[in-house]
Amino acid sequence: MQPAAQSCLRSLDGSGLKKDEEALITSLKPISGLVANFNKRISEAPEMGQKKSLKRLKEHLPPGWTISTETSFVNRKLEEIVGLNFSTNRLSPGTTPQQSGISTIQCDSRIEPGNIDPGTSEIFQCQTNYLTFQMKAHFGCYILQTYFSPSGKHLFISGCDSLKDHSLVSWLQDANGNWSENSRTRVGAQKIIPQLNRSENTLLTIFCQDGKVKVSTLNSDGRWVESRVLEHLPLAGGYEPVMASFNPVQDKIMTYDQRAGRINVLRLDGSRWTLLDQPTEIRQSGPRALNFVPTNTFLMTQNVEKATIWHLNDQRNCIVPEFVKECDRMISDCQLSRDESHALVLLDNRVFFLAHDADGNWSQVGEVHHSEQPAEIRQGVSVPNRICSASLNPSGQFALTRDLARKTKISGYDVNDDWVEKIEIPSCDNASFTRSGWKVLADFGGGSFKIWNCRVTGNLDKPQTLEHTGSDRPIFSRSEKQLLSYGNETNYACIWGDDEEGNLIQKARVCHQGGVMVADFNVKEDSVLTVGHDCTVKIQGLDIDGEWLERLEVKHQNPIEIAQFSPSGRLAFSVSRDSTVCIMGRDDKGKWTQQALTKPGTCLIKFAQFNKLENHFLTFGKDYKDHNKPGFVQLWRIGDDGKWAEEELIKLNHPVKMADFSPDGDHLIIHCKNNPGGVPKGDTVLLWKIPASLPRQPLDNP
Repeated sequence: MQPAAQSCLRSLDGSGLKKDEEALITSLKPISGLVANFNKRISEAPEMGQKKSLKRLKEHLPPGWTISTETSFVNRKLEEIVGLNFSTNRLSPGTTPQQSGISTIQCDSRIEPGNIDPGTSEIFQCQTNYLTFQMKAHFGCYILQTYFSPSGKHLFISGCDSLKDHSLVSWLQDANGNWSENSRTRVGAQKIIPQLNRSENTLLTIFCQDGKVKVSTLNSDGRWVESRVLEHLPLAGGYEPVMASFNPVQDKIMTYDQRAGRINVLRLDGSRWTLLDQPTEIRQSGPRALNFVPTNTFLMTQNVEKATIWHLNDQRNCIVPEFVKECDRMISDCQLSRDESHALVLLDNRVFFLAHDADGNWSQVGEVHHSEQPAEIRQGVSVPNRICSASLNPSGQFALTRDLARKTKISGYDVNDDWVEKIEIPSCDNASFTRSGWKVLADFGGGSFKIWNCRVTGNLDKPQTLEHTGSDRPIFSRSEKQLLSYGNETNYACIWGDDEEGNLIQKARVCHQGGVMVADFNVKEDSVLTVGHDCTVKIQGLDIDGEWLERLEVKHQNPIEIAQFSPSGRLAFSVSRDSTVCIMGRDDKGKWTQQALTKPGTCLIKFAQFNKLENHFLTFGKDYKDHNKPGFVQLWRIGDDGKWAEEELIKLNHPVKMADFSPDGDHLIIHCKNNPGGVPKGDTVLLWKIPASLPRQPLDNP
């Protein structure tokens, strides 16, 4: 594929055009020195100086020739011949010429008049021009964060043009695929953190230094309009910046000012955000202060020896204390369960459990004690024992507490709905709830594990024991019906499966010499990927009889840096230390094959991934051989024949910090850094549109 600018020139065929081109080249020879000098100085000259230089250049042009800032065929031909670059960036609605640090470019930059041709970019060079270049955003010093909204329709970039000039700029993609700047905030020398709600119509902007939190809403014109600003104390030494976030239901915004010890709550009232009244000051102190988590109906805080549960009352538009737990010593931690129906208060050796009834009234329902005898943390060293961790499962029906003496206790409701201690687990290195909260996995070290299932009967007296010598990493599948155990001290990964009676039994072993680095299920739980220190990747698959069989083995010449399944679980990839990349895929019959394998080169690949549709695959990194263009992004595409082929290679003048697909998989974004010798000289973000194409096969939602 040829660059579009050249294609456009060839389409205007004719003998007269050829003669005009020859005459133009001849007539421009006398001014070549002037143009070269102009090109050298124009980027550094101020605006007034640029106008004067342009005026002088006009005076020396041949009779009949003029220069216009509007892109035309003549200007494009002039640029091609003498290398003269004119600024033709279009300003989006609402921007001004002073906002020239970041340019917005309309959709198809290859053929749209007035846009930059990717082939002549000063920062990058495309090999095939497969992608449609859409936007270039540059900050004079560095870029702090590049953030796509989950839908891929909003893009936020924060950075600074100097140490005292920080900015947050946002863009919105319209129905035609064009991007336009819809917000720009300059805040001086401080970090800015953006956060969107799920509906992507409310934006939180957190100003870390002065403590302000701005709430903006998206109007009908697609621009962010300031709704209100919450003031907090400025940042000071020894304190964390102000925290702000949406609650899980997304109908409230909570901010926490650690320095002032104050929590503010905004609730969504129609289309407005209203601040809830606080008759009593809400203060938060202690180790739990930095783990502030927004909630829906109840809020729990701790202040020295007092824990308080607050009710966020929307009807009365206020925050009122619902329950207070007074203790005789400083509180170490307090937390609500995920459904906000239970809570715990942790002291040195005691944990109090709280719950509310159907009417919302809170009370203490139980208490668990741990021994106060000194705990030996290492040979010959003892310290006073205390509870070091406590957690509730998501429903709040069970709790885990663990002390320095390596004793873990499981407590919860009995048949009479009394909170009781159910079992004590001695000499336990670690114990935790599974993601569902209905299983407890305990690690005793050396490859010995125990699992308690508290969902079926609530009986925790008969745990299941799994033994895998040398394993220290057990992970459950999503359904928690299967488990993988592996580690660096064992030569195999073990696949454990359900025996249809709720127990896990060993189903298969995957052997690797020298230990197993990675093991994981795909999202459908019918394939397992393992990576060993023997430089091999193996994939196991389930057959129709439920047996695990080896489906594929890929041998690399060097240690493997990255290997993982795609989101759908139908593809996988691996990257070795010599930057060899392998793409693996599974057909409809479950057969895994090696679909692509690159050769070692001079490039260091930092990361690789598939897009959402899994019809494109990218790698990015650094080319140590090419000092002029050390950064690169390689884009692969799968064809109708099911084969992967390199579709585009983008070479960049600066190292690539990040390359990623947008969440919808339709765009490619690159963040490159000009950072010679560690001194920031400016960062640039580049955005491309990926041509629309269908996935080779339907993908299952993860």
